[in-house]
Amino acid sequence: MNLFRPIKPLLFITLVSITFFFPLIVTAALPKAFQANYSVSKGSMTLGNLHTTLKYSGNTYSYHKYTKATGLAALLTGIKITENTDGILSGQNITPKNYFYNRAKRSKKKIDKATFTNTTAIGSYKDKAYNLKITKGTHDRASLELALARDLSLNKKRLSYPVVSRGERSQYNFQRLGSEVLKTPAGIFHTIKVKVLRKGKKRDTIFWMAKELDYMPVKIKHREKDDIIISIIKNYKRL
Repeated sequence: MNLFRPIKPLLFITLVSITFFFPLIVTAALPKAFQANYSVSKGSMTLGNLHTTLKYSGNTYSYHKYTKATGLAALLTGIKITENTDGILSGQNITPKNYFYNRAKRSKKKIDKATFTNTTAIGSYKDKAYNLKITKGTHDRASLELALARDLSLNKKRLSYPVVSRGERSQYNFQRLGSEVLKTPAGIFHTIKVKVLRKGKKRDTIFWMAKELDYMPVKIKHREKDDIIISIIKNYKRL
């Protein structure tokens, strides 16, 4: 493999965007507070590191993700991605209030931000404002991870969620692919594999969600055409 071939920023960004990193909470079905670190790689080349933190205070949650390109990837792309969501908890219901995403590539930035009410998501994507009507149970791309972890813990059969992403409303659907015992740098985990359902065959994404970590992902595999990106947990700790 030619290590000096430019890394497609879209692949790196997609991995991070979809890097579903699932936390936990005071209610049994939700992930408990934690910190975790993941490595992101393509073949034998490391692309970057992802750090995630989930915290709770009273009936609120705060979930943060930060990804930074390293090594050759840093020289070629210089990408840094920050993604934050916070919101309200009511029993096992997760209601996002504020979402912020910033992909910085050297001097260029791509920002997606939104404030949620019961019926609207008001924000902007790439400096273009939007005001969307939403239904109950709508998520941003980060709070979606919490909802998926909760529903796997509850053994729900239907894994389908309305999501506001990049100024648009969409539906995220997941398919169970069975279970697998997975060995990682952070230990051995009993996982449920889930796949993001998409039209066409150009992209697919599979998550290994660990029972021992409250169904947060311990591995993510993203394929786009012939390129495969792997994200895998290196270490974690409870907060």
